[in-house]
Amino acid sequence: MGKVSTFSPAQQAENTPSKVVASLERLSEAFRVLLWQEATQYGLSPIQIQVLTFLLHYPEEKRTVTTLASYFNMTKATISDAVKSLEQKNYLTRKASPTDTRSHTLHLVKEGRAVAKKVERFADPLQETVAQLSAKDQSGLLEQLMQLIYQLNQQEVISTQPMCFNCQSYTEKKGHYCNKLKISLNNGGLRVDCPVFELREE
Repeated sequence: MGKVSTFSPAQQAENTPSKVVASLERLSEAFRVLLWQEATQYGLSPIQIQVLTFLLHYPEEKRTVTTLASYFNMTKATISDAVKSLEQKNYLTRKASPTDTRSHTLHLVKEGRAVAKKVERFADPLQETVAQLSAKDQSGLLEQLMQLIYQLNQQEVISTQPMCFNCQSYTEKKGHYCNKLKISLNNGGLRVDCPVFELREE
């Protein structure tokens, strides 16, 4: 007899990991629904919204097709198509690298920035729901989710994320601690996407 599916109600009834996976799948559905609703309203695709949001907040050196493809776990071709469409909508422009003419950084123009500030709010309902949890529960949930992401990184299911557990400056000294910033990362201080991240050497 083969392995029972995680999505079988009978399996879930007796298996906690299956219920956790099913719950995460429902949450991913909520994320997709919110993203599609925003995309439809502004005549964009979900990935175009994600690209606009990324470009709104990340430094120039990270605003490349290669970085976007790695960040969103998509092919360069998929990201390039999204970028081309956003160019055609006059939301962004490309800037050639002074050292490598084959490489470009992406820059939002005025209208693109305005749209990005509107569409990035698609996740507000999720943010508001999480905010209703106690501070302790928020911190616990953050740590557990980051542990799941870390394990998926290790299994190469998704690309390595620039978060504490993958960083060479992270240590478990009296809990979670950053040696670079010299700060405790306890009580919700762990970072999913850190600007001073340095990949830990294996």
